[in-house]
Amino acid sequence: MVAEINMEEPAAAAPRALQLPISLFTRHSDLTIPQSTYMIPSSWRRYQLSELINKVLSLPTPVPFDFLVEGEVLRGSLDAWVKRNRGGDEEGEVRVEYVRSMMPPEESGRIQQEDWVSGLSLARPGYILVSSYLSHLRILPLASTSSAEETNTGLYTLPLPNLLGATCCTYLSPQSVTSDIRIAAGGVDRSVHVFQIPSLDADVASSSSGRELYTLMGHTGPISSIAASSNGSELVSASWDGALNYYALPEEEPTEHTFPAEPTTFLPGQKKRRRLNGDAGKGAIEGLKDGDVGAEGWRRGPDGVMRGHKGRVGGIVWDKNNGDKVWSGGWDGSVRGWEVGSGANAVIRQGPSDKSILCIDQFRATGTLATGSMDRTICLWDTQQATSLISLTLPTSSPVAAIACHPTNGFTLASATYHGQIQIWDVRSPKSPLFTAQKQGVNREVTQNGKRLGERLLALDWDGEVIVAGGEDGEVGIWRARGE
Repeated sequence: MVAEINMEEPAAAAPRALQLPISLFTRHSDLTIPQSTYMIPSSWRRYQLSELINKVLSLPTPVPFDFLVEGEVLRGSLDAWVKRNRGGDEEGEVRVEYVRSMMPPEESGRIQQEDWVSGLSLARPGYILVSSYLSHLRILPLASTSSAEETNTGLYTLPLPNLLGATCCTYLSPQSVTSDIRIAAGGVDRSVHVFQIPSLDADVASSSSGRELYTLMGHTGPISSIAASSNGSELVSASWDGALNYYALPEEEPTEHTFPAEPTTFLPGQKKRRRLNGDAGKGAIEGLKDGDVGAEGWRRGPDGVMRGHKGRVGGIVWDKNNGDKVWSGGWDGSVRGWEVGSGANAVIRQGPSDKSILCIDQFRATGTLATGSMDRTICLWDTQQATSLISLTLPTSSPVAAIACHPTNGFTLASATYHGQIQIWDVRSPKSPLFTAQKQGVNREVTQNGKRLGERLLALDWDGEVIVAGGEDGEVGIWRARGE
């Protein structure tokens, strides 16, 4: 069946535009239109196509749509796509998928911390887990984001046992666990600190506190990334020493240490902090006092050590579809897959040696890995193909410090850069991001070489509804960013 689209035209219209045979379809069962080949003017763009879908469906409230022409997001006219991809062939049917549009991210609040933000997690709906170089781990209610001026101490503030700084954070306990919840932070002190909190209930939190349960040791360099298994009983840490350490955490609390203590002066400058404005004459940053440290947990060594990277490890992610595998990205440009049980380096994907990988995540829907690098690119790695290296490269304007794949679909991801930009990408349209956002109304000092002080982002997470990002300026920014 062929349906011709008739649109109202002015009486003195130009000669009739060329029409193309278009097959429109969707994966949304509630938005399906009758199957047919539609004859559509070749000059049409996204706006006209979206109007057509709304008209055929008779939707009471207009719904904006995006269109994927044979897997590629339509950026211009249908005619331009046909000329670019089919050499001007105007007779062959063009398959076009329509999906609900993702709306631009909207900044909804900021929460100020006392020092650089180093890690973020939205794994628990309604809460933000934050680590910072103040050597604190905090849990902040997402609802308390209306004020950007006041420092929010949140439900819990969990200090590390030294003042060297926390570098990353994650939840260990799955969402089904609602009491005695375990969370973890990696530190500059070369250890991973596992805390336990009673509950996320505000009434419980107001009358109780968390404590450090384990201090996981064994690395010889600062911790760069940590990842937990789906049930929270296992943890893998990555470090600047080039190794991945595996820890099996017992359910019952031990009664003695199983690893010797580190000397308290193993790193210089333990109490130093560089102020954002570079002025050391105004005294110490608020909150950095000699007693502002927590108690150490039960010391444990690794149950396994995985080595293979030739240099620092930038990030790790536990495979979202295979609980026996962990992926890592290193400053040596390689992505590696590790068998957790045996420690075997089962997969090696060696990219360019100058592509220092800073972060890594995985699309749950496809298993594809996404990495952010110092060379200002985001790379996708198809690990299903035995000989595949980098399957797609997305160009950015700055090194990519953090990346988060959409939790349900296999096409969109968010990235945070050293230029302070949050970018949302659709990998089906890789030339440029769908949206770029950054904190509004911020006046930053610019140095003689053009660097904007405090703009660098270091951490980001996206739960499909909300994006959080933070870095040098000590603020956690929150954006509403719903994507399907």
